[in-house]
Amino acid sequence: MANPPKNKEEWLKVLKNTSIPSFGSSIQALSSADSYSQKHAAVLARTILKDPNLTASVLKLANSVHFNQAGRSIRTISRSIMVLGHKAVKEVCASCLLIDTFLKNDSSKTLKAMLARSFHSAIQAKEIALLRGEKSTEEIFISALLLNLGEIAVYSAIDEKAAIFHELINAYPLADGKEREILGCYFNDLTLGLCDAWKIAPMISQVIGGHYDEKSPLRSILLGNNFAASCELIGVDSAVDKHLKSITRYTGKQPETITDKMVEATAETEKSLKQLGLKLDVRQGQSTKISAAPSGREIIVDKTLQLEVIQELTQVIEESLDINIILQQILEGIQRGAGFANSLVALLTPDRSRLVAKHAIEAEDGRAKENFNFSCYHDVPEIQQKVLTNRYIVQQNELREQGMTLKQILKRTGAQNALWGPLVVENKVIGCFYADNGINGPAITQEQMDAFQLFVVQARLFLHKLK
Repeated sequence: MANPPKNKEEWLKVLKNTSIPSFGSSIQALSSADSYSQKHAAVLARTILKDPNLTASVLKLANSVHFNQAGRSIRTISRSIMVLGHKAVKEVCASCLLIDTFLKNDSSKTLKAMLARSFHSAIQAKEIALLRGEKSTEEIFISALLLNLGEIAVYSAIDEKAAIFHELINAYPLADGKEREILGCYFNDLTLGLCDAWKIAPMISQVIGGHYDEKSPLRSILLGNNFAASCELIGVDSAVDKHLKSITRYTGKQPETITDKMVEATAETEKSLKQLGLKLDVRQGQSTKISAAPSGREIIVDKTLQLEVIQELTQVIEESLDINIILQQILEGIQRGAGFANSLVALLTPDRSRLVAKHAIEAEDGRAKENFNFSCYHDVPEIQQKVLTNRYIVQQNELREQGMTLKQILKRTGAQNALWGPLVVENKVIGCFYADNGINGPAITQEQMDAFQLFVVQARLFLHKLK
C-alpha cells in the first residue's frame, strides 16, 4: 500500500473493497436468524456447505472442547447442528467466518494474534454473561468476536513490509487512541463503519458508544474484551487479579467461581484455536512455585508426643480452661508431634470476610503469624471454598499453580509445602489450622498428613465438649 488512506472515509472504502464480500452478508444472516427450527437448520447447513473451507473449519471447531463438551465425534454439518444446537453453531460459524475471511497464508503474526484474541474475547464474554444468568448469549458472543473488526481489517489490508505496518507495530499496544496519529481515524470508527455498512452486530455501536446500563448484558462484551487483552499483555494470572473485582460486581458470583471459569475458558480457547491452526498469545507469568533447592531440615514425626498431647487435652477439658489454651496445645501437637516448622491457627473476622492469625508456634526465623492476614474471597478463594465451606483438609501444592490463592499465600508465607484444615466449633467453621515445612522446606510426608488430620479432628471433638 504505497499511498495509505488518510481518514475514516478513505479507510472504509479500501476495507470494504479488500474484504471478502460474502463476510458481511454471512454474518448478517447469522445475526438475524431466529430461534432453532428445522427450516433454519437446513438453510444454515446449506450455507456452510457451499464453502469447503468454511465446512472444514466449522467441523474442526465443532469438535473442540469448548463447543463439544460431550466429546461425541461430529463428522457432518447436519449432525453438528443437531448435537450442538442452532445457537452454538451460529457462534462456531461466526468464528470460522472471521478467521477464514481475514487469515491468509502470508498473514502476519500480529494479525494471527488479533484473530486469536477476538475469539478469546468472545469466549470470555459468553462465560461472563452465563455467570450473570443470561439465557441467550449468541449475539453477545458474535458482538465480542467482532468488537475489534476495524483493527483486524486494517492489519489484513496492509502489507507486512509497508511503512504504516511498522508504525503500528512500533506503537503497540495502541492505548488511548494512538492509532489516530497513524491512520487518521480510530479503530473503533472503522469497526462501527463496517458494522453499519454490513448491517451486522448492532450491539457493538452501543458498547463502543457506552450507551448501556452497568448491569446490561452488553457490559459482558466489554469485560470479556478487556480480560482477553490483559491476558495478552500481562498473562492470565495477573489478568484475573486485575479484572476480578469488576466481574464479581457485575455477575454477583463468588471470586473463586469466576477465577475457575476464566482460567478454564482460556485453556479451552487455546485448544479450540489449535484446531484452526492458531495460537493464543497469552503471556505466561512467573510460576508461583519456589525454585530454590529444598532445605536439609529433617522431619521427625513423634507419635508418642502426639498421644501425650491428646491425653493432656483430655485433662484440660476436665479443668474447663478456655479455648485459647486448647488451641495452643493443639498447635504444639501439630508442630512438635508432626515435625512441622510452623503451625498456626487463624480465625474468621465477625463478618467472615477475613482470615487472621490468632496463635502460632514458629521456627526461629518464622514470620507466619505476622503476615497471615487474608481476604477470604479476594486473596484465598480456593481456601474459602475448600477449607472454610466444604471443610476439607487441603495440601497447598494441590491448589492451582498459576491461581490467585497460591500466589497470595506464597507472597505472605513463602512456604510451598503446607497443609490447611478447618477449625470447627459447635458445627460451625470459625477459622482454620495451618502448618508448613518452612521456606524451601521438604515435601509434606504421609505421616505428617495423618498427624495433621488427627489433630484437626481432635480439635473439633475437644472444642465441642468445651462449655
